Order: sequence, then structure tokens, then C-alpha cells
Amino acid sequence: MRRVPPTPARLLTAALLVALGSAPTSAQGSVPPTLPPHVQAQAFTTVALSGVPASAGQFGMLDLRVTTDGRAVNPYDPAQADLTLEVTTPAGRTLSVPAFWMVDYAPDGTPTPDATSADEGGWHARFTPEEVGTYTLRVRSGAAQGEPQRVQVTASDAPGFIRTSATHPRTFEDHGGRPFVPIGPNVAWSTGDVLADYERWFDRLAASGGTYARIWMASWAFGIEWRDTGLGDYAARQRQAWLLDEVLRLAQARGIRVQLCLINHGAFSETTNAEWRDNPFNAANGGPLATPGAFVTDERARTLFRARVRYLAARYAAYTSLFAWEWWNEVNFTPISEGDLRPWMTGMSAELRRFDPYGHPISSSFSGGGESRLWRDASVDFAQAHLYTTRDLPLELLSLARQFQESAPDKPALLAELGYAAAGDGDPVLERIHFHVGLWAPLFYGFAGPGAYWWWDSLIDPQHLWVEYAPLAAFLKGAPLASLRPVTAQSSGLDVTARVLRSGTQAMAWLVSDRYSASGVGRAQTEALLDGTYREGAPPTFPDRQTTLTIRGLRDGPYSARWFDPQTGAWLAAQPVTVSGGTLTLPTPTFTRDLALRVDPR
Repeated sequence: MRRVPPTPARLLTAALLVALGSAPTSAQGSVPPTLPPHVQAQAFTTVALSGVPASAGQFGMLDLRVTTDGRAVNPYDPAQADLTLEVTTPAGRTLSVPAFWMVDYAPDGTPTPDATSADEGGWHARFTPEEVGTYTLRVRSGAAQGEPQRVQVTASDAPGFIRTSATHPRTFEDHGGRPFVPIGPNVAWSTGDVLADYERWFDRLAASGGTYARIWMASWAFGIEWRDTGLGDYAARQRQAWLLDEVLRLAQARGIRVQLCLINHGAFSETTNAEWRDNPFNAANGGPLATPGAFVTDERARTLFRARVRYLAARYAAYTSLFAWEWWNEVNFTPISEGDLRPWMTGMSAELRRFDPYGHPISSSFSGGGESRLWRDASVDFAQAHLYTTRDLPLELLSLARQFQESAPDKPALLAELGYAAAGDGDPVLERIHFHVGLWAPLFYGFAGPGAYWWWDSLIDPQHLWVEYAPLAAFLKGAPLASLRPVTAQSSGLDVTARVLRSGTQAMAWLVSDRYSASGVGRAQTEALLDGTYREGAPPTFPDRQTTLTIRGLRDGPYSARWFDPQTGAWLAAQPVTVSGGTLTLPTPTFTRDLALRVDPR
């Protein structure tokens, strides 16, 4: 399947660096020197915060400036410059948030001087208050500490950060306990005008009720450390870091939550989308590793990567638009064994949580992934699967759901990548069916959200499929998803698959015609060939279906049953019904592709 743009990664990286104005400053082909971690900076004897407001709103990010009287040779190395914002919350807790060095940019993408520093960049500390009341902020560096400053935080109806639910652990919720369903695709990178692309994608997604996007910090996208930077010094990638800031701001303004993948598999692979040749951890580029698999076991590599983790948490954790951290994309395409990966994940997740006071969920991913033992570890908060298949989705999802019942019984599971053809060259009709079924089916198999489709740039955007998210968002509005569980259902039609989510007093159902599938379209084409009605290029037709749906396990009493068309987003017939003996049996309206139902108490 396509994981990187079709241009070889190293060539595309170079092209994008030139376009972004971040090309290596060293001679072509050479490797910028890696500063040894033991180099010490001039000691800071005075440190102070500036730009602290007297009052702020709950969940409003404070982006504060830090002034010092010293200068680090490499301000991105915490061994040289360890500045910390200490926060005392209204409840009396003390939080430590690392400060970070950054170069800011004007809207046109040119660097802007920092008023608090003689350099192009400056020190920042970002913090987002979650409680209402008085906070005390003080910056510290070793024995040096600034004067305490106070901020009065007022209540807000903002949803805050997303976490796994404490009461329904297979789902997500916001600060107020409202269910969060991640509705949206992968938009892992842009190879065009980055901010214009993300603004367009997010506008279209938000207009259709979408809430989620998955983004990679790949070398050709938002990665801050690569061969043009060397290790431990992110100066040459500050524009990429700023672009990610801007993308998170775009998402925040539109109510979209971003899952941020920190390492793409190709960076440490010599076989699959291989980029190891250009990786700064490679000894051939001056790094510490002879082989990519040593990344998780070599102490020098772990030390360097912990510094990157600290920087990323300091810079991005305060965004409420950041939904979750993802360590690896499809780590099984690297030579790293799961036995070596698990202790690395344990240590790195602990490090990330030390610098992220907001408790963003943490995960990782595999190609497949349902059976991984990793999901039981405390180092991950939710499980993920990636599924590329030309087979019919309901059977595939049933198998995955059963795997997650064993491997992650008390954690949310997401279908974080989904596609029909692994190479992106599938039949357009079947691809669109796969996309639609992939939106609706996963929730009814117990996943915490719909499938996040992969082909955003070649399918969703050019074919205007953003509108497909709107019916699902409308159907789920106000639904008590956290309390619903997948249960067996019965359809009287043998050619209709029925799935039900149910509690004791509410239910949601989704029915899909077996003809509305890859195999169903194939059977129809075969039948047309046999009876002489086949016409090449003619779109498939789907015959009318009508069946009877039986749901068991509801409490007896009066209910309202409302049918819904997932294709158009229209509510259909609504009728009062009565459950007797725990069983509800309903005839369906006529449909051709799929049909949905909500049953709520009257």
C-alpha cells in the first residue's frame, strides 16, 4: 500500500525543504554536526516570564515568553538549557511544564524576530488551565527562579481535552464527560500549499460534522529531526514545527482533534518505504546506530529521542486540538521486535506523560494489529488496527473485533487506517462502497469510532466525499454511545447483514444489503454476463430490499423507533413501538443499500 508519496522519500524531502525555505545550510550531501550532549551553556542567573495575563478562560492556551540572561549553544538540548514553568493549580497541585526554544513566523512564512531575545528565536512556555480559580506561575532554571505571577481562570463551556472514559473505558470523552467519537480520515501530509490544503480539508470535514484527523510527523511533512538537522538540534526544521502549530490552530478553530503520529515506519526500515539511508540515527550519517533495530535498545539513541519527546510535549501538548499521541505507524515494517519494543514503549510513554500534564491518550500501530500483546500494557491507552482489504468489510471487522476483545478488553479500539486497494488503484465504484461501509460498520462492531480512511488526497478530496461524514454525524448526534454495546441481531432477509448496539433502554441498528459490497457487485456482474444484460462501464444497480429486524434484550415498555437513510442523511419513518418480553420486531422500510435505526424510550 502507499505509505509515502510516489516520489522517493529522500528526493521529495529535499524538494519540500527547498520549497519550505528549510534546506540544509551545510554543503550539499553533508551531515550537520550533532552537538555532544555534555556541552554546557552559560548558566542562567536570571529568568522571568512575560506576557502573563491577569485572567484567562478555562482551556484557553497561555503562550508565555521566557527571558533569560544566558545563551545555550544548542537551545534544543535540555542538558544545555533546562527551563521549566512551574504551575500551582487552584487545587494545590504542582505541575512542571518544560519551556522550549522556537522561531516564530509571519503568516507569509518568513521568520519574525523575538522581542525578548537578541536571536531570531526565543523561549516559550505553553500551558492550558483545566481548573477554575487562581493559578500561580513561576519559571525556574536550576537555582535561578522568576517572580511568581498569578492568573485568575474563569469557567468556560469549552470541551477541553479528550481522554478515555473512566466509566466506559472502551470509549472516549471530553472534560465534561460528553462522548467523543473520532469522525474523520487520515490527512497525514500535504505535498502542496500546506496551510491552504489543511484549511480546505478541515473546512470541508467540519462542515460535515467531522471531528478527527490523523497526521504524520514524517520527514517530508512535519518532522523536526532528519538528515538536514542532525540529531538533537531542530533549528533547520523550525518552519516545519511552525506549520504544525498552524495546523493545530486550524483544527482547534473548527472543533477537530488531531491524532499525531511521531514516527513513520520507513524512517527505521530498510525494506518497506525505506528511509533508513537518510535517517540521522544511521551511523553512515554520523548517528549512533549501525542498524535501525537498535533504535529502541541503544542508550544514546534513547537519550536523543527523549529530548525530542520533551520538545514535542512542551510545544504541542497544550493544544486542546491534540487528541492523542501515536508512537509508531506500523512498527512491524521495521526490524524492531515486539519484545524490544515493549520496554521502549513503557519508558517513552512514562517520559511523555512526565512532560504532558493533560493526559493525552497514547497509542501505536501495526499493519493489522488486532492480536498484539502490546495493547494490554499500561504504556498505551487505546488500541488500533489498520485494514486494507478487497474482501467485504463486515466479516473482516467481525474478526478484528473478536481479536480486540481478547487483546484490549478494557480499552478503546480504532480502525485508524482503512482502504480498499493497498496500492490505491482499486475500482472507483468498489472504493466508494468500501469508504461508505467503512464509515458505518466499525461502530456497530464495537470500535470507538468509524473507520479513518487513508486515501484523503486521491479519493476523499477530489471526489468530494467529505459530505459522506454528515449523515453519520447527524445519526450519532445525542446518541448515548458510551452505554451501548454490540449484541446479536436477527434479520429475516438472508441477504441483509444486521448489526445492533444496545443498552437496556436504547438501541441503534445498521443494516446493509449483501449486494452493496465488493462480492455483491461481482456477483451482479457475473449474473448480468450470464443473462446478456451486462454493459461495460454501467454503474451497478442495487435491488430493493425489505426485511424484518428483531432486537432482544430491551426492557419492556414504550419506545420511539426512527429509521434513517445513511446515503442521504434523511430521517425516514418514525413510529411508536412497544417492547414486550424483551423483544422488539420491526419491519423495515424499503431500501437498496443500507439503513439505520434508533430506538429511544418515549
